[in-house]
Amino acid sequence: MKQLVLDGSQRGYPADLAPIASLELAALGLNPRDGSAQLPVLTFDRAAWNRNCDAMFAYVAAVGAQIAPHAKTPMSPELARELMERGAVAMTVADIRQAAVMLEHGIDRLLLANQIGGPVSGARLGRLLAQHPAAKLTLYVDSLAALETAAAVAEVAGRQIDFLIEVGGGRAGARGLDVVHAILTRLDSMPMLRAAGIAAYEGASVSSDAATTRRDIAAVHGLAAEAFALLRARQPEGMLVLSSGGSSFFDLVLDDLGPVARADGQCEIVLRSGAIFFSDHGIYARRLAEMDRRGGFLPAGFGAASDSFVPALLVHAEVLSRPEPGLVICGMGMRDVSFDQDLPVPVAAWREGQSLALPAGIAVTKLNDQHAFLQLPGDAELAVGDVVSFGISHPCTALDRWSWMMESAADGTIVGALRTHFG
Repeated sequence: MKQLVLDGSQRGYPADLAPIASLELAALGLNPRDGSAQLPVLTFDRAAWNRNCDAMFAYVAAVGAQIAPHAKTPMSPELARELMERGAVAMTVADIRQAAVMLEHGIDRLLLANQIGGPVSGARLGRLLAQHPAAKLTLYVDSLAALETAAAVAEVAGRQIDFLIEVGGGRAGARGLDVVHAILTRLDSMPMLRAAGIAAYEGASVSSDAATTRRDIAAVHGLAAEAFALLRARQPEGMLVLSSGGSSFFDLVLDDLGPVARADGQCEIVLRSGAIFFSDHGIYARRLAEMDRRGGFLPAGFGAASDSFVPALLVHAEVLSRPEPGLVICGMGMRDVSFDQDLPVPVAAWREGQSLALPAGIAVTKLNDQHAFLQLPGDAELAVGDVVSFGISHPCTALDRWSWMMESAADGTIVGALRTHFG
């Protein structure tokens, strides 16, 4: 893998230093806690990542499932390769460009878990696959139009292509068995395509009401089970796939679809959780607590999910201004951190590298492009030049703001860098 070279044009690396190779970064001793790493900066805790990987792979082994983690969270071929080495059956991607990044870095077992458009896009993907003859890429199909696109992929790639029939609600996916039946009927005249299983996504069925969410997830999985029965009737022999499962409700996938797979005897459940390997201080922290209340992580033997998974990402920012007694402005904003599913959470404060107690009630109330507005008591001790470390909510939309992430040690020191590929 080509070594990353850092310079002052990249966030987090001091603008006054000469460019440096990533393998030499640790020797500089940069640390966001004392401001020697240029702020704001996103840091990645590999120890937390490893702990999360241990927990998730223990879970899938315990429940007899497989996992194809979603690569779109970090878009890091290095981390994707680690997940494959740990036993992932494939990496999941969301579009053709993401597939190209993974293929270019030698990761050639892919699940493209999204509709890709029409025949022009199909031909484009076919040309990409023709450049990688050993690649095994499985598509999604949710309509006759999508089946025609898959046919274009196969024709241009010059080989048989597998696909999963996607069913769903709230996002893409066939809404009824009539569509599934039509796809299977049309497939009889398409020898270059093979239906390898059924896919769903329960996350699109989430609402603010827990009972409604559970009902709607069960409905989506019920449709998946019915579609699977139709497919199995057409293909009575051979292994098939049932795939669902983001990072919040993967236990419910096993509750709903596990009995279907066991009864069939030739079916693999494939989860697609990706953000879980980073966890967070927001949406996933809450969802893991909900999972614990229903005992969903107990099969892993790790105890509570909320203890087994720990946040692996922080964004660090300097206090720029204290213009009013109850207001602090930090140099971090919408260009640096996720805000689509909660604002960032202050988790630590530092002065010249030494820990400061976080003021009671401190909270981010608003973000501008490059400013975070923090509310706190008027007499709180937090001054210009202090550093605040923030936990994030929703790793996917935090990581895609960074072209690389700093790897940090337990004491906060930067020990390496990982390139991301968000375009």
